[in-house]
Amino acid sequence: MNIKTLSHYRYKQLPITQPAAAVMIILLIGSTNQVEILLTKRATTLLNYAGHYSFPGGMQDAHDKDLYATAIREVQEELYLSPDTYQYVSQLDDFMDRTGHLVRPFVVKMPKEVFEKAYKLSIDEIDDIYYFSLTKLDQIKDDPQLHDITKRRPSYAFSEGEVFIWGLTATILVHLSNIITGETKPLGKTIAEA
Repeated sequence: MNIKTLSHYRYKQLPITQPAAAVMIILLIGSTNQVEILLTKRATTLLNYAGHYSFPGGMQDAHDKDLYATAIREVQEELYLSPDTYQYVSQLDDFMDRTGHLVRPFVVKMPKEVFEKAYKLSIDEIDDIYYFSLTKLDQIKDDPQLHDITKRRPSYAFSEGEVFIWGLTATILVHLSNIITGETKPLGKTIAEA
């Protein structure tokens, strides 16, 4: 994977909504340069998206100076990772969730070895983590059974054992894949030019 492709990406922004959210795509670089994306399994006790696999992130607080600050704060709250453990790479295109709120993805990178020594799960928010290998990006496919739920066509999904990734998380993974590979898979969204 060429990180430079991501760092030079010209992202497109949408108007900020109230509330707005940010997510962090954490690229974990292995000892032999294999890349995995960190996904978290949301605690089953949460009111929203309980048990879902997603990127670390959440809603912007009044104290957050911008949405990147939101992503940093959420990563600290969910995984106890301080911002000095990872390196900013890029911002990706804005998305709207199914309720009409803006979601802004940011990409950071860090050695997997550093992550494994530094992270700790916030048991109130996260039940588990999942390492999604970049080599599996092409296994994310449209699932027509999800069209009515996600209000998005195509509605991408990926499954492996008990792991099921769908909704906006799967769509953002396809967007990431498009940037890396140069493909133009449809994302089922309308976006204004930046």
